[in-house]
Amino acid sequence: MRKSIPFFLCLLMVTACQNKLYDTEDGLNKEVTLFGEEISVPIGSAGPFTLDLALQNKTVSAILGSAISTEEDGTIISKSSDQFFKISAYEIIAKTKDMSQPFSYPVEDKSFAPSGVASLLQMFGFNAVDQHLKVSVNNPLNHSYSLGGKLHVVCQDTKRYVYVYDQSFPLEEITIPRSRSDVSLLDMALPDTVLFTPSTLELKDWCFNLPAEMDKEIRSSGSTEFTFNTQFNCHIAAGANAEIPLAMFGMSKMSFKFGLPVGSYKFKEVEASFVLENTLPLQVTLKDVKLMTGKTPEVNEDLLVSPGVLVINGGSTTDPGKTPVTLNIKALEGSIPDITGVQVELSIVSAPGYADTRLSVKQGVSVKSASATLRGGITLGANE
Repeated sequence: MRKSIPFFLCLLMVTACQNKLYDTEDGLNKEVTLFGEEISVPIGSAGPFTLDLALQNKTVSAILGSAISTEEDGTIISKSSDQFFKISAYEIIAKTKDMSQPFSYPVEDKSFAPSGVASLLQMFGFNAVDQHLKVSVNNPLNHSYSLGGKLHVVCQDTKRYVYVYDQSFPLEEITIPRSRSDVSLLDMALPDTVLFTPSTLELKDWCFNLPAEMDKEIRSSGSTEFTFNTQFNCHIAAGANAEIPLAMFGMSKMSFKFGLPVGSYKFKEVEASFVLENTLPLQVTLKDVKLMTGKTPEVNEDLLVSPGVLVINGGSTTDPGKTPVTLNIKALEGSIPDITGVQVELSIVSAPGYADTRLSVKQGVSVKSASATLRGGITLGANE
């Protein structure tokens, strides 16, 4: 027993003389700085930031509306459906002196531009491919009738004012069944060599061949008008000289959401190196790059980004354009928080070598192979 006394005395003395630094009553200090100058770490990838995101923009949606839709593979298709001429059966009756016998009623020439949004986009150098045009007529009578004339289709290069397609389609003595809507008069695909939308569709030398006592043949359903309708659709492709002046549409500033969780490292300066991979057949220039933070992403003015201009090479889904980039990010105050978005000023032109590549909502820009050189130390697990 006597040999054990010194051991307990030593234990008691060590406990009594314990430095306050190791006192755990107030909790452990969990803050650890991993390095003092700089270190390189991978920060993952982000994106893609696709055309689908751009089309969800309220301004874009308001301009393009329902005229832009997509197919199953994401390819963008422009569709328009319009009524380009109508005449009331009662107007014909009022201008016809004798309806006791079958009679003919000539119609003055009419012209119409049927291609909607696709026509607007071609003004900025985009091309229309896989073009399809359909013209139909509605019959308000309970009796069939025939009509004759021709449809004249003209496509014009809107920048050079040169006709690239000029074709007449004679449609003589077409019989329109009674009480029928959307009876096809013309259903055609434009030649693949024509990359400009129809600028004019003309109804020329038309004549209705109508039955006797037409006033008794009007539909009981209440429809009283002969109407001519068009349906037009095509895919949109980047032309060799495509350029979108986004500022003209009030879209010079575009914001994109994404998640780059770097805030937990608590550093003040980052030199980020990464590759921008672009599947758009367009060269994209980013100016005035600003980073966004917060759950509802907002521009963080405490974060400075340089360089202020980035040019991203274009490509396609099978051959993406790749652009290596080095970006410097500094925090004016505190440390860099999680980055949840970016705001940029965009300009877009065709990428060399990718003319007539169809646009898809799946095309866009991705951040690949990203790494960061962090300066000022990484502090982990600091008590807030």
